[in-house]
Amino acid sequence: RSWSTVWTNIANCNIFFENIGSVPFTVESQRTRYKGEVRFIRCLMYFDLMRRWGAMPIITRSFTINDRDVILAQKRNSYEECVNFLTAQLDSAAKELPAKYSGNDNGRATNVAALALKSRILLYAASDLMNVGVKNELIGYTSPKSNRWRLAADAASACIDLAVSNGYSLYNKYSDATENYKQMWFDTSNPEVLFAREGTTSANNEALPCIDQYNFPNGYGGWGGNCPIQEFVDAFEMKDGTKFDWTNKEEAANPYANRDPRLHASVLCNGDEFASRNLETFINEGEKSGGKDSKFGNDSWNTSLTGYNMRKFLNPAYVGNSWNMPYRRDWIWLRLGEQYLNLAEALYECNDEDGARNALNVIRKRAGMPDVTDTGIALLERIRNERRVELCFEEHRYFDVRRWKLGDEYLNKTVHGIKIIKKSDGSYTYDPTVVVQERKFIERMYWLPLPQAELDKNPNLIQNPGYSSGEIGRAHV
Repeated sequence: RSWSTVWTNIANCNIFFENIGSVPFTVESQRTRYKGEVRFIRCLMYFDLMRRWGAMPIITRSFTINDRDVILAQKRNSYEECVNFLTAQLDSAAKELPAKYSGNDNGRATNVAALALKSRILLYAASDLMNVGVKNELIGYTSPKSNRWRLAADAASACIDLAVSNGYSLYNKYSDATENYKQMWFDTSNPEVLFAREGTTSANNEALPCIDQYNFPNGYGGWGGNCPIQEFVDAFEMKDGTKFDWTNKEEAANPYANRDPRLHASVLCNGDEFASRNLETFINEGEKSGGKDSKFGNDSWNTSLTGYNMRKFLNPAYVGNSWNMPYRRDWIWLRLGEQYLNLAEALYECNDEDGARNALNVIRKRAGMPDVTDTGIALLERIRNERRVELCFEEHRYFDVRRWKLGDEYLNKTVHGIKIIKKSDGSYTYDPTVVVQERKFIERMYWLPLPQAELDKNPNLIQNPGYSSGEIGRAHV
């Protein structure tokens, strides 16, 4: 979602609020509900800006060409003001909205969705990036407060309580944990969904067809777009809850066996069953030929750079290059599973380790994984890793790493893929040290730069730290 698209959406919301009062309604409660829905959407858009660029101007009116001076007077509010504005708006929306809809109204914003978004906003607001060593009020709090994690914990707890009391629950329709995790993205009656963009069965963008075509392996006629790195695959634990270890000869000889069930629902690994055959990313001994999904297969330019393909969200019924979408699929913006992980992290930071473990283990139990019993920093690492695997590809990881201020650890490093050799006797050897990319991360990258065109139009807007011409020059010295 681009800067201009989000701001256009916010402008449309403001126009709605300026006119809704003069629209006649037979049932006054419908006006109230519409106001709550648009209030939620405006907050969703504002936070989409905030988590990338920091504080934004809080604008609640529309402008015309005659408002030039007013427009040029707009300034960025503080991060704290933005958080306070959004949470207050979501509290109002929660009072204006029902908990559920039925029939043709399914998919509309609810009070549960409003509390879920509030939970996410407060989780970010309590995190290190916005609280530790902040010297600029546009990108965080310049004065620490001990209650921010408590506010985040209370918001997640309130959302979970309201959701559960109104019939929402974690998706758990299949006894096999891998199959359950695969199917939850296609079940349009998924009780875990708190807010989603509904798709259709048509072959236009409403059906989100790009997910399949862009990400199917090359051997299936796909474009191999998202290529999971080895470090991510290694983050999936063994089935018994221990860490996967390449130095363990037994594990290294069969690296995809006995792993967290979510691995094979999230990542396509060599040998995985998918769309009527097994994935073939291997290269034959001698390295002059290979499997259908290797560089020796169909459309080699679409071969995964890492030896892995994304599996999550993909429908194996899709036929590569057909653009035929006979099934509906929604894009889930907010779901109950995230709320348990929000609660686990916030409770840990509130020194409530028992509560944190309980919330974390709710998610692990659904995934078919054993309970976590860790304490201290080890528990925090388990919570963070659980977010990495449970919420993968759902637009969380990049923002999580940033808000934890772990950019140097995860984004400033060499990342790897796998090279798999199939020997003449049918066995495989695995080399997980293939360099895929040298990634660079410096301090200013914790926040994106405001578009220069916006700064040119309004000199009152202030650029984020590290992006002025003088600062960029110094960064390269």
